[in-house]
Amino acid sequence: MSRDASDPRKTRRSFLRDLAAVGGAAAVAGSANAQTTTVPVVDAKPDRPQGYRLTPHIRKYYDKARS
Repeated sequence: MSRDASDPRKTRRSFLRDLAAVGGAAAVAGSANAQTTTVPVVDAKPDRPQGYRLTPHIRKYYDKARS
């Protein structure tokens, strides 16, 4: 059994392949006109300390976990 050009599976595959190629080309063309933006500078030392803090609700969790 041979497949010919009227086989719907082959037609669908070629359509999806062509659609992907057109989508990729559109993405490249769209990014070529993109404007660059500047990123605001962030302070090296924030006002509040970041990271792990032992808060009251965390202490409560630790107390319950010990029991």
